[in-house]
Amino acid sequence: MSVMNDLLDTLSCQPPAVTPELVERTASNDFGLNGKAQPLGGERDRNFLLHSGGADVLIKVANASEPDELLEFQSMALAHIARQDPELPVPRGIRTRDGRNWAELSGPGGQRYRVRAFDFLRGLAFNDAPDDPRLMRHLGGMLAKLGRALHGFFHPSADHPLAWDLKRLDLLADLVPAIGDPDQRCAVEQGIERFVQHVKPKLTGLRSQVIHNDVSFHNTVVDPGAPFEVAGIFDFGDLIYAPLIQDLAVTASEVPVSRRDPLARSAEIVAGFDRVTPLEDAELELLPDLIASRLALGILIDNWSEQHIAWEDDRDYLAAWHVHAIAVLQNINAMQAGELESMLRAACGRPPARPLTGTTVRSAGNDVDDLMHRRLTHLGNGRYVSYARPVHTVRGEGVWLYDAEGGAYLDAYNNVPHVGHCHPRVIEAVARQTATLNTNTRYVYDAIVSYAERLTRTLPEGLDLCYFVSSGSEANDLAWQLAKVCTGNDGGLIMEHAYHGVTDAVFNLSPSGRNAPVDPVSHIAMLPAPDDYRGKWKRDIEDRGRHYAVFCDQALAKLRRNGHEPAAFFIDSILSSNGIFVPPPGADEVQAGFGRLGKTMWGFETGGVVPDIVTFGKPIANGYPMGLVVTTRAIADRFDEHAEYFSTTGGNPVACASALAVLDVLQDEDLMVHAERVGERIMEGLRQLADQHTLIGDVRGSGLFIGVELVEDRATLEPSAAGARAVADTLRDHKVLVGIDGAYDNVIKIRPPMVFNDEHAGRLLQSLDKALDMY
Repeated sequence: MSVMNDLLDTLSCQPPAVTPELVERTASNDFGLNGKAQPLGGERDRNFLLHSGGADVLIKVANASEPDELLEFQSMALAHIARQDPELPVPRGIRTRDGRNWAELSGPGGQRYRVRAFDFLRGLAFNDAPDDPRLMRHLGGMLAKLGRALHGFFHPSADHPLAWDLKRLDLLADLVPAIGDPDQRCAVEQGIERFVQHVKPKLTGLRSQVIHNDVSFHNTVVDPGAPFEVAGIFDFGDLIYAPLIQDLAVTASEVPVSRRDPLARSAEIVAGFDRVTPLEDAELELLPDLIASRLALGILIDNWSEQHIAWEDDRDYLAAWHVHAIAVLQNINAMQAGELESMLRAACGRPPARPLTGTTVRSAGNDVDDLMHRRLTHLGNGRYVSYARPVHTVRGEGVWLYDAEGGAYLDAYNNVPHVGHCHPRVIEAVARQTATLNTNTRYVYDAIVSYAERLTRTLPEGLDLCYFVSSGSEANDLAWQLAKVCTGNDGGLIMEHAYHGVTDAVFNLSPSGRNAPVDPVSHIAMLPAPDDYRGKWKRDIEDRGRHYAVFCDQALAKLRRNGHEPAAFFIDSILSSNGIFVPPPGADEVQAGFGRLGKTMWGFETGGVVPDIVTFGKPIANGYPMGLVVTTRAIADRFDEHAEYFSTTGGNPVACASALAVLDVLQDEDLMVHAERVGERIMEGLRQLADQHTLIGDVRGSGLFIGVELVEDRATLEPSAAGARAVADTLRDHKVLVGIDGAYDNVIKIRPPMVFNDEHAGRLLQSLDKALDMY
């Protein structure tokens, strides 16, 4: 109990009872700073903003209980930081006229107070800045730089008693019974238990140093002109000697709690830190428990403060934080073992250290050869698998796929899990809706209407009527029906080597590879792809689009010679199966939509046109079966006169819940902007690889939809299908997954989940470099 009281003594002493006038007099007499003192917030100290001679100065009056040695410790630490990294935005101390670190004043009753002066760091309050992953990553990086600047610094008072020192959490366990709410009490108990069982025994084995210990939303400001960058870190009052990972746990737990997706934001902070100071495996393993422990510590201290601090103080921020912190802590406590660690590792571009269950995942017939034999025995299309050596997948998470032995594969190919394999928000939405209601559209329910409203708000005006189906193939089939009914025609225009689905009707619209129709059909005419790499009109011809458009006239003439008038022109707006080209505009958003191209939400927007019908599939619900057709009211009304369209499972509540969660994640994690930035990094890296490897003939694409065309000879452009197969299989052996596409099967297709980040991009490029070396 005495140890606990020693820790709480740092919180129980009343802040200095000083007036602005007294502070102004001391600032003038001892520091030569003249101006009006404006009171600011503070927990143990009293802080004032002084406008002096055109400059802003922070005047800090220390708590009377704070030993001189601690103030000296803090002053020496700031001086050390200034020497090690002068660019870090931390306060610089202002000495007194006679060169001391602080002055003294006498308060009421003759109480002695120490007064320090610092340059004032201006900026936007962190919680008023945009909720953006870039800001979180920058904060994590700045925290790591601060840690580097403090590395090697020590002081005899560095390991002083402090209630906010996380490594002493168990010493405050006797405060738990005083928490009145049983659910909060249980959450805090679990947080302390995690600390005692999993963290404390391993603390001595971690790298330790002096850390800030309180880089949080109330101690940081953001640059208003660059709202994704931290402009200042201040308040070094909780400076302590502790494991380095404790500093990250403080920031990753406290900063994101009031954000919409706090754990995703925590992961961004961790990733930003790891980019500057790579985390050790032992640190990453303990970090989830440390985050939970810090939340428990904050809740515990806030509860104690409410009961024991009688004077008016500036703890409003902590009270507001408390409400959110409870919810986040309960969420963490409910996660399965390893789940949060896996999320943090994925953000850093690393696979989990262990499967989520803690054991290797196995299934009956675990041997791949045996599984393939059974597959060929019972599946009509069983022989169609990726890679010469099939990958036996048993689990997915983020941008990772895992095999039966626990091996982790970086997935740079699968676009169906659009916001990442098993995204926790999608899982939660599907599970909640499955447990509540799943029925068909003959009944009235909110999810389908809400999704239709939200999705159509992202489309041009007029595209506002939705037909829900269960797949992209069905969506294109329905679009074909709409076009024929509304035009009275039956002719179709498509691109050579296109793919639009597998139903009987759209099979004829899909001459891609094995899907090519056995016999040509008279009502379909094909246009060559606008291939600006090997086509007649190359990339350097500014009006090449007009030249390729001539083929449309030729295709229309062919249709008419065969007795057909055009009903529709089907086009995939990234021409994926043709080899990935950013083409003249189109309407099939099955692969290129939902922000994947980076610059726009929908592929057709790149051409500045508005299609009559837009179809969606694959990524719309992150893998849950769903498709969608959006068209105009005029077309829908005309179609309704002809037929009543109904799909039993199309737009069911669970599918819509999943699709709504995808839209939430896209918006909250700003994944369209993310795709553009990471995609450009990949493209630049690929161009650099092209300078080293002549096998690369062309690099093209947009956002996170990228094609790398391989050629045997850059002069003749002879396609290298063998090279593409060899590179893809070599990457697979190095546990990186890509695809192959194009009219000549020679284009490496890079089309990862949208959460693919810089670290993942680096691993992809490094592995591709090695694979190209081996061919």
